[in-house]
Amino acid sequence: MNEDFIPVKRSQISLFKNFPLFYFSKENEPLLYKKEGELLKAPRIKEEQFPDLFIRTSDREGASSALYKTMNAHLTETIFSQGIVPTRQALSTLVQEALEGPLNISGKMLPETIEILFQGYNQNKTLVEALAKLSSSSDQLVEHTVNILSLSMQFCTFHHYTEAKAKTLGVSAILHDIGCTELPPEILNTNAKLSDAQFKEFQSHTVKGYRTIKDSACFKPEIALVALEHHERLDGSGYPKGNTEISEDAQLIGLINSYEPLTYRGTSHHGEPQKPYNSLQILKNEVMAGQYNRQMFVNFCSCLTQ
Repeated sequence: MNEDFIPVKRSQISLFKNFPLFYFSKENEPLLYKKEGELLKAPRIKEEQFPDLFIRTSDREGASSALYKTMNAHLTETIFSQGIVPTRQALSTLVQEALEGPLNISGKMLPETIEILFQGYNQNKTLVEALAKLSSSSDQLVEHTVNILSLSMQFCTFHHYTEAKAKTLGVSAILHDIGCTELPPEILNTNAKLSDAQFKEFQSHTVKGYRTIKDSACFKPEIALVALEHHERLDGSGYPKGNTEISEDAQLIGLINSYEPLTYRGTSHHGEPQKPYNSLQILKNEVMAGQYNRQMFVNFCSCLTQ
């Protein structure tokens, strides 16, 4: 594919009104499909009656910024008027853009996303909890990330975190697994037990994510640290370094990161999804073994039983 062009997700075509769209001929020549400022007709979008479309690579940052603005506006609308399912879908789209788009744009726009979520939560106390429980048709990484974000926001709101602190944790939740985008699909998209070699490669997502966030130079250092440390454990049994000194944010995201697959998807070790109480019992045993902070675990349990 021509490096001067980037594919556009078919589900996002309607968001590219202000950018020209291109398609490729049989001879692999880029041809203009839609002029800047034009909008495809709604029936064509609904039925996906268009070829694979692309934007110019030179438009990527501008298009990503415009996408975030449109998606944040759509998230606001869905939170206050359209219910839980559309809100979950809108949030999934935002998370996917954050994981795949330019990080310098994510750094500017994600705090606004978190602020919208908190405004919605203040209007509807069950919103974030419902978002975390709702199943999603999105791919596994996006679904996992949305769940971690929802649970983190539930924790922050219940324990009255400051807006600044909650935004930092929210962005950390969205980007904690960004290193996974560099892993092969056969490792990322499976619930089967990984081989030793595959698990070692999976573990590298923590370092990959840390470097990606740190190199972007538009996020607070603690956000990169969460990506690096969220699989570390207080007893030194975690990875990538076996550290016992772990940032508080990484401890919290790490705890939630362990609870989420147990409850919503199941794991290769524990089988089918557990009821929340059973998931917490499994984690309690790990707390007693010294892997997690006891008071943080108690605080997390309290926000789930409000």
